[in-house]
Amino acid sequence: MSSALQDPAVYLIQPVHPDNEPGSKSVSGDKATKVTFINNRASPVHVWWLNYEGKRVSYGSVAGKGGVKEQDTYVTHPWVVVDEPNQSVLGIYHPGARSGRIILL
Repeated sequence: MSSALQDPAVYLIQPVHPDNEPGSKSVSGDKATKVTFINNRASPVHVWWLNYEGKRVSYGSVAGKGGVKEQDTYVTHPWVVVDEPNQSVLGIYHPGARSGRIILL
C-alpha cells in the first residue's frame, strides 16, 4: 500500500469550486510536492493538470472503487478532476507544500 495512504503527515487537499477553473493556471515549478488521488466513486475519473496558460493537460484516469494514482507535481500547479461518464468537473485541487491526498467521494 502507498505510504501516502498511511502517513498521518500527509494532509487532505480540499477542492475549489469548478467555477474557479477559468483563470486558474500553473505559476512556477520550483517547489516539488506529491498528490495522491484516491477514487472511492463507482466510476472512473480523469485527472487534468492546468498548465501555465490555464489549459488542461491529460494525466490519465483513475479507476473507480478504490483506484489510486500518485502524482509528482509542484505547489503552484492546480489539478482538475472530471467524472468520466458524465464529464462533470468534481473539483479543482491546489497542492500544498507537503504531500497531500485528494479523496474523491
